[in-house]
Amino acid sequence: MKASNIAIALTVIFGIMIAWGTLMPLKELPPVPGTDKLQHFIAFGVFVLPVSLLLPARVWLIFIISVVYGGLIEIIQPYVNRYAELGDFWANTGGAAIGVVISRVILGLLKLRGPVKRE
Repeated sequence: MKASNIAIALTVIFGIMIAWGTLMPLKELPPVPGTDKLQHFIAFGVFVLPVSLLLPARVWLIFIISVVYGGLIEIIQPYVNRYAELGDFWANTGGAAIGVVISRVILGLLKLRGPVKRE
């Protein structure tokens, strides 16, 4: 399987998981370790990583998609018995930005390391 297909498949899976976690109507939110904003931050950081690492030329596209996606989720939430919060949107955006930075650091370190020797 090509790296581009893997990146897209993982991003779609993470996107579905984010939609499920943020749009499922609940009577009350379950207790989860960490703050709500931290969870948004991590989720969107992970969301951008596959494309950012495996398709680095598309990093800005996945970043823009993640910002729009996070915004749409916040707009939809009041219709599914959830609350829209500007803080969640900023956590989503910050997580996506950090995910991009992390991918750039990883790619830079791999480039410095040079090609892998095969025996």
